[in-house]
Amino acid sequence: MAKDKLDSVLAKVARKVTPSDEEKMKVRQMTEKVMETTRKIAAGMPVQGLSVVLAGSFVRDTWMPHKKEFDVFVQFPEKTPRHDLETYGLEVGKKAVKELKGSFIIAYAEHPYTRAKIGAYAVDIVPSYRVSSAARIKSAVDRTPFHNKWLEKHMAPSKAPQVRIMKQFISAQGLYGSDTRVRGFSGYLCELLITKYRTFRSLARAASTWKAGKVFIDMQDHHQPSERSKLRFKGQPLTIIDPVDPERNVAAALSGENFGRFVNACRKLLRKPSLSFFFRSEPKINKNRLAAAMEKRKTILVGVLFPQPQIIQDVLWPQMRKAAKRLADILQDYDFIVARHGVWSDEEFTKDSCLLLLELKQWELPQLRKLRGPAAKEAGHSENFLKKYKPLGKTFKEGRFWYAEFKRQFRTADAKLKDSLSVPMKELRAKGIPSHVAKAIAKDFRLLNEKQLISFAGKNPGFAALLKEWLRI
Repeated sequence: MAKDKLDSVLAKVARKVTPSDEEKMKVRQMTEKVMETTRKIAAGMPVQGLSVVLAGSFVRDTWMPHKKEFDVFVQFPEKTPRHDLETYGLEVGKKAVKELKGSFIIAYAEHPYTRAKIGAYAVDIVPSYRVSSAARIKSAVDRTPFHNKWLEKHMAPSKAPQVRIMKQFISAQGLYGSDTRVRGFSGYLCELLITKYRTFRSLARAASTWKAGKVFIDMQDHHQPSERSKLRFKGQPLTIIDPVDPERNVAAALSGENFGRFVNACRKLLRKPSLSFFFRSEPKINKNRLAAAMEKRKTILVGVLFPQPQIIQDVLWPQMRKAAKRLADILQDYDFIVARHGVWSDEEFTKDSCLLLLELKQWELPQLRKLRGPAAKEAGHSENFLKKYKPLGKTFKEGRFWYAEFKRQFRTADAKLKDSLSVPMKELRAKGIPSHVAKAIAKDFRLLNEKQLISFAGKNPGFAALLKEWLRI
């Protein structure tokens, strides 16, 4: 019965996520228009022998109706100097977008590329090298055409609906994307998994038994199944060897937490199949329920809200995570115990759209602080300790150690956060806050208490989803 129900659910999902003939026609027209324009611009560049190829899910008809985005690769001869590739690659992208009456920003990966908005479509125009094999790549993007060729040979067109089902499943779980924000599954990884397991149902059944660090998939048998091969990818929860590059784990971006979420979701789906695993509505905000959940945890949440820097998400999210970790460390240096920290951004370049979230075990500390120093027998360390703390209060021996007792400079966490953050960018950088986040915070920031966080969630569905998951409601 469960199998019949699952098959019924998957059939419904496939129907919902398959683009209509009209949608396919519009996509084909747009990709052809962009390709034609880009080829024309590329032909006029001083570098001879440029070629233009379409990459990604549109090539294999595994694209999702709601994700109107594709990549165009401008391929340069292998011996082209890097400076020329970057200069003329950007020139091709910018001129093509202008002719197509779109808008763009210059984004950065290993080298700069053009990230454009053309009508309803997001288009990346990426310069790359045209190399003879994946073993000769000069930058990560050079692999992509080889991915296209491998999948064209090994993934039957009939498997496209199964790929779409998987993409919809991981989208609903918040796991679609290998960028630094999501740390989940790339589209290419989805296609490889379906090529391996043939159907999403078979994949879900296999994944329900996966153990972190124990899954090693090598579809081209690049490696012998020995411990030595596996040690190369030690510490990664899921290892799927890139068919075109034996030194690369396609699942390297997948975090341990998200691996566990995927496995758990597969288990739940198999036990009780439902469309709810594939389609999630925006979370409804019940302020009383959020407040009750916060109260039940017996901790205190505080947010640091600041304007989003004008940088791509792949740069922003690692910097925010590092900043949140650094603030947690600073608070703990002053005896405020941070149970957990996290980050959020709405992905739009709008005011007050980035937030560092800290969960503390206590908000206020006693007026007096007792600090243990070095062992009394350590003369040099003892002298330095007494010199530093004796002017602040009382120093004394207790057992084998020196202690200092003095009045705290900061009794509440918000006082310490304000002190640490209300400084110029240069001082924030010296404290360990990454550059782009430091620059944004130096311009403006606000601390949000729990009541304000709940209000903020009411205006930002993405943050509301994070908060509900954080509070486990």
